[in-house]
Amino acid sequence: MAATKHYESYPEGDVPIYLAYGFRPAFLLMAPYMILSIVLWGLYYSGYITLPFIGDTLSWHIYEMLFGVGFLGMAAFIFTGAPELYPGTIPVVGKTLRNLFGLWIAGRVGFWLMDVITPYPAAIINIVLFAWLTALVAKPIFKDPAKRHVSVAYGFVAVQVAQIWFYLSVLGFVQTPALEILKISLAVFLVLILLAIRRVNIEAVNEIIELEEKNEEIFFARPPAYNLTMFMIALFAIVEFFYPGNRVLGWIALGAASASLAILNDFIAYDEENILGKRLIRALITVPVLISIGYGLIGYNYLTGMHYNNGDFLHVLTSGAWTLSFYLVMIVVTIVHTGRDIAKERNNWICLSIFLILVATVLRTLVAFYPGAATTLYMSSALVWSIPFAIYIAIYFKWLLSPRADGLPG
Repeated sequence: MAATKHYESYPEGDVPIYLAYGFRPAFLLMAPYMILSIVLWGLYYSGYITLPFIGDTLSWHIYEMLFGVGFLGMAAFIFTGAPELYPGTIPVVGKTLRNLFGLWIAGRVGFWLMDVITPYPAAIINIVLFAWLTALVAKPIFKDPAKRHVSVAYGFVAVQVAQIWFYLSVLGFVQTPALEILKISLAVFLVLILLAIRRVNIEAVNEIIELEEKNEEIFFARPPAYNLTMFMIALFAIVEFFYPGNRVLGWIALGAASASLAILNDFIAYDEENILGKRLIRALITVPVLISIGYGLIGYNYLTGMHYNNGDFLHVLTSGAWTLSFYLVMIVVTIVHTGRDIAKERNNWICLSIFLILVATVLRTLVAFYPGAATTLYMSSALVWSIPFAIYIAIYFKWLLSPRADGLPG
């Protein structure tokens, strides 16, 4: 299996198990940080607490969910994927991981205290952090003669450009509102998520089919539907930035919704058999479905007179698609890359977690239709949303802190 090929180039020497592969420290940090961030935000937005050390709390919430958590997802994905996609690539382990994620912690402290110590420390630390991550993985990607996954590297660069733009706005060097830049950043992350989830789908589905049906690895997530969806998401973000409120955005959003649904064809047409009903595969296809619902609601709102707040509908993309894609990557990578069979480890806790993410998404989106119940919906959504990550901590942290079950390094 691809998940075991990395050991051939694994560096010699002993390293602490939590630094034995890039996904381990990333996920050890990600789950508790997501719980902390969303619970604090829910308590603040519902009026239960104040955050006096944070000035622009909305930008803090969006930035930390996109760039704070997003960095961990990017690091876990590329540090795990690069040694498999490019044989001979030496996995990043040990001291380098410790220093990199230590810098991530410093970046979070700097951003949280940005209004106390000025934005400069946060800007410098976080820009250097993303540049360092990109530099660590750029060499094998660009050395590949076929340039098979160069789009992922370009996605990393786009994230960094968006972040620099954000800090230039915060520091007053550009006049673009920070929230507008964060909306562009969300589109960049959605494109990057589609690039990543396509590769995760190929690995996870083939692992399941191979173990369940003893077939060869033949499932392939074909690029056209993913590419069209990414194009429509980017087009929507660009047009919304330059022509906010234009009705044409409704049609573009519906185009993005339709393109996202086309991704399901890979699963429906697989080997003349519908594999949508298989456990975990159902969850994988829920990501494009949520993207479709989110853009569908936004498109409908534009075309019917903007009677609702599109910010609430955006949470189908953030609380829903964005969160579920990160959670599924955490689950798939943790199971496969700690040396376990994904077909055997698909349990009811995963199903419950996915269900709770969907429930949290519905609760948050209902604010658009029931603004009078906003406080209750905000808080209940935040609490429900955090439970899957608590479940992840309870079940999978012991795997992240233990050697691989199959005895291989990493």
